[in-house]
Amino acid sequence: MSERRVIDGRDLVPPEPLELALAALDTMAPGEDLYLLLHCEAVPLYTILRRNGYPYSSRWLEDGTNEIRITKT
Repeated sequence: MSERRVIDGRDLVPPEPLELALAALDTMAPGEDLYLLLHCEAVPLYTILRRNGYPYSSRWLEDGTNEIRITKT
Protein backbone atom coordinates (compact mmCIF):
# COMPACT_ATOMS: atom_id res chain seq x y z
CA MET A 1 0.00 0.00 0.00
CA SER A 2 1.43 3.38 -0.96
CA GLU A 3 1.79 6.30 1.39
CA ARG A 4 -1.02 8.88 1.39
CA ARG A 5 0.05 11.91 -0.65
CA VAL A 6 -1.04 15.19 0.89
CA ILE A 7 -0.36 18.79 -0.06
CA ASP A 8 -1.27 21.22 2.68
CA GLY A 9 -1.96 24.42 0.81
CA ARG A 10 -3.81 26.18 3.62
CA ASP A 11 -0.95 28.59 4.32
CA LEU A 12 0.28 28.93 0.73
CA VAL A 13 -0.42 31.83 -1.62
CA PRO A 14 -2.27 31.07 -4.88
CA PRO A 15 -1.42 29.77 -7.39
CA GLU A 16 1.20 27.75 -5.45
CA PRO A 17 -1.22 25.01 -4.21
CA LEU A 18 -2.55 24.53 -7.76
CA GLU A 19 0.98 24.35 -9.19
CA LEU A 20 2.12 21.88 -6.52
CA ALA A 21 -0.92 19.65 -7.11
CA LEU A 22 -0.40 19.56 -10.88
CA ALA A 23 3.32 18.83 -10.46
CA ALA A 24 2.53 16.01 -8.03
CA LEU A 25 0.03 14.47 -10.44
CA ASP A 26 2.76 14.33 -13.08
CA THR A 27 4.84 12.06 -10.81
CA MET A 28 2.08 9.73 -9.65
CA ALA A 29 1.07 6.31 -10.94
CA PRO A 30 -2.43 5.75 -12.35
CA GLY A 31 -4.91 5.00 -9.58
CA GLU A 32 -3.01 6.91 -6.88
CA ASP A 33 -4.83 9.60 -4.91
CA LEU A 34 -3.62 13.06 -4.00
CA TYR A 35 -5.21 15.04 -1.16
CA LEU A 36 -5.06 18.82 -1.33
CA LEU A 37 -6.00 20.80 1.79
CA LEU A 38 -7.25 24.37 1.31
CA HIS A 39 -9.35 27.02 3.01
CA CYS A 40 -11.23 27.84 -0.22
CA GLU A 41 -12.94 26.31 -3.23
CA ALA A 42 -10.34 25.54 -5.88
CA VAL A 43 -12.42 26.58 -8.89
CA PRO A 44 -9.44 27.08 -11.26
CA LEU A 45 -8.05 23.68 -10.25
CA TYR A 46 -11.43 22.00 -10.74
CA THR A 47 -11.56 23.38 -14.29
CA ILE A 48 -8.11 22.00 -15.09
CA LEU A 49 -8.93 18.62 -13.56
CA ARG A 50 -12.17 18.30 -15.56
CA ARG A 51 -10.41 19.35 -18.76
CA ASN A 52 -7.74 16.68 -18.24
CA GLY A 53 -10.09 13.91 -17.10
CA TYR A 54 -8.94 13.63 -13.47
CA PRO A 55 -11.70 12.43 -11.15
CA TYR A 56 -11.93 14.46 -7.95
CA SER A 57 -14.18 15.06 -4.98
CA SER A 58 -14.14 17.60 -2.21
CA ARG A 59 -15.53 17.79 1.27
CA TRP A 60 -15.47 20.42 3.97
CA LEU A 61 -14.00 19.28 7.28
CA GLU A 62 -15.20 20.60 10.63
CA ASP A 63 -12.16 22.88 10.97
CA GLY A 64 -13.03 24.73 7.74
CA THR A 65 -10.60 22.83 5.55
CA ASN A 66 -11.62 21.85 2.04
CA GLU A 67 -10.14 18.38 1.44
CA ILE A 68 -9.87 17.69 -2.28
CA ARG A 69 -9.18 14.11 -3.35
CA ILE A 70 -7.77 13.80 -6.87
CA THR A 71 -7.22 10.43 -8.56
CA LYS A 72 -4.45 10.09 -11.14
CA THR A 73 -5.81 8.52 -14.34
